[in-house]
Amino acid sequence: MSGKRISTASLLLIWTGLLGAAEPDYFPLHVGNQWIYRAAGTRGDGLLVLEITRTAQFEGRVYWLLHGLPQRDYWLRMDAEGTLWAYDPDAGREEVWYAFQKPEGEEYRTALPGALSRAVIVSRKAHYKGPIGEVDYALEIEYPGVFQVGVVRELFLPYIGMVYRRQNAGGPAVITYELIYSRTGGVTVISEPELSISLTLDRAIYYADLMPPVDPERAAPVMTARITLRNVTGRPLELVWPSGQRYDFLIRNEKGDVVWRWSEGKAFILLFSTEAFSGERNYVELIRLATPEGKPLAQGRYTLEAWLATQPRAYTATAAFEIRHVY
Repeated sequence: MSGKRISTASLLLIWTGLLGAAEPDYFPLHVGNQWIYRAAGTRGDGLLVLEITRTAQFEGRVYWLLHGLPQRDYWLRMDAEGTLWAYDPDAGREEVWYAFQKPEGEEYRTALPGALSRAVIVSRKAHYKGPIGEVDYALEIEYPGVFQVGVVRELFLPYIGMVYRRQNAGGPAVITYELIYSRTGGVTVISEPELSISLTLDRAIYYADLMPPVDPERAAPVMTARITLRNVTGRPLELVWPSGQRYDFLIRNEKGDVVWRWSEGKAFILLFSTEAFSGERNYVELIRLATPEGKPLAQGRYTLEAWLATQPRAYTATAAFEIRHVY
C-alpha cells in the first residue's frame, strides 16, 4: 500500500460532529466500535480483534466494555481532560491507562496491561506508515523501563485509535500489532487493501400490517437491500458480464424454498462485455416482501441471497431477516 496517505480532510468529513471537541479523541468509545490488528513476531503471526460491546454505570459514571485483550475485558471511560480510565468493579477503583493530553516529554503513571507503570508522550506529529496508509500526525507513546517483557511503543490516530504497538515478549522475541481494519461510530473508517462483497439490509425484522381494513398496496413491508463490491487491492478486478444483467436477488423461506426472485420475468440485453473494476460500487433495490399475487409473505424467517451476474458467479452474499404479521 505504498504511497497511500490518510488525509485529515477525510477524517473531518466522517467525524464532523465529533471534531467540535477541544482535543482529538484518540480512543473512541462507542458500542460497536471494532479494531482488527495483524500480529507478527518471532513467535508467529495472528490476529487481535478488539471491540466495544456494551455500557454500564458504576458509581454514577458511564463506562464502555472493551472486549478482546488476552488478559480479560475492561471497563473504560474518557474524561473531559482526555484521560482514559479503566474501572475494576471487584476492587471498586479506577486507574489511568492513557493521559493523551499530557505535554510531550512528561511522564505519567499508567496501569495499561503489559506496561510497567511509566509512559510518556514522545510526539503528536509522529510519522506512521502501515497497512492502512501513511500519515504525519500520529500520537506516539513510549514506555520507559521495559526490558524483557512489556509494551514498548504505540501510535494513535485521532478519532481512530491505536494503529501500531511494539511489545517485547521475552528474550529477543518481539510482537508488533498493525491495524488492518477499524469501524468506529458505525462507519468503516479504514482498512488494508482488500476485496469484498457484502449485502446490507435496512432492518432485521419487517412487519406486515394486516390490521383491518387491509390495504393490499400497503400491507406488505418494503426492504431496502444493497450489494456492495469493494476492490481496494491496488489492482483492477476483471469482471465478465455475459449479458446486461448486473445482479440478482432471491428469497428463501425456512425450508429452503425459493419464494421470490428479482430477475424473474425481466428481460436483459444479450451483450457480452468485460470490465476492469477498482474502487467501490453499490447496487440498491427496494424489495416488496409479497407473493406474486401481492399478499405479504408468510410470517417467519427468511434468507435473502444476492450475487453479481458475472461469469462465473463468484461474488455472492446472504443475509437473514424475519417477517412478522401485525393484526
